[in-house]
Amino acid sequence: MAKKTSVGSALGFLTLISTGIMAGVKSKEDIDDIVSLPEATTKPLIDRFVQMLHVAAQTVKNIFSINVGDNRTTEQVVAAGNYQYANPWINDKNFPWRRRQGKKMIELVDMTQHGFQPTYTLNDALAVLQKLGLERPVYEDGLLFGEQYPEKQRERPIMFPHEAVLDADGYPSVVYLWSYSGDRKLYLFWADYGWYSYALVAGVRKS
Repeated sequence: MAKKTSVGSALGFLTLISTGIMAGVKSKEDIDDIVSLPEATTKPLIDRFVQMLHVAAQTVKNIFSINVGDNRTTEQVVAAGNYQYANPWINDKNFPWRRRQGKKMIELVDMTQHGFQPTYTLNDALAVLQKLGLERPVYEDGLLFGEQYPEKQRERPIMFPHEAVLDADGYPSVVYLWSYSGDRKLYLFWADYGWYSYALVAGVRKS
């Protein structure tokens, strides 16, 4: 169900946007040129502006703050994630917990918006993160995200393109948050395989 927005909130937002636009136009001394544009010319501009707002809104709803200040073990963090299944290889021996402090901003990227369908690779994901000015996550980010935002992976699976770790079969793998039939699962996925574009990619906003 779509989230309802009050008329007052919408008008306030539009006022803020229009004020900023007018200020920007005035600063470039071409206000008269703008206000005298015919409707046939302004319609494509308005459509483009609305599309840009839509893209911005989609980006904002996929940005999450995670608390990384933690002194638990990997097993404790995985258990706190309350998954219906968690890969037993994800433990403190194979994924030793590295203590950090503070918060990190995780941004989830839709690879289909960057031309990747039906699959993409780890290198594709890293290239897009770099293009967007995002940093590569670490595996702790994936485990903490799964714990702190348990419902997000039910919407779409999430890949964390951290430095790969060898799994039980010796394949380089990364943390993968998956959901099936309502069950939340914590998987490892092979880093050198193609990933379905339906899966979002997690990047880290630079502090």
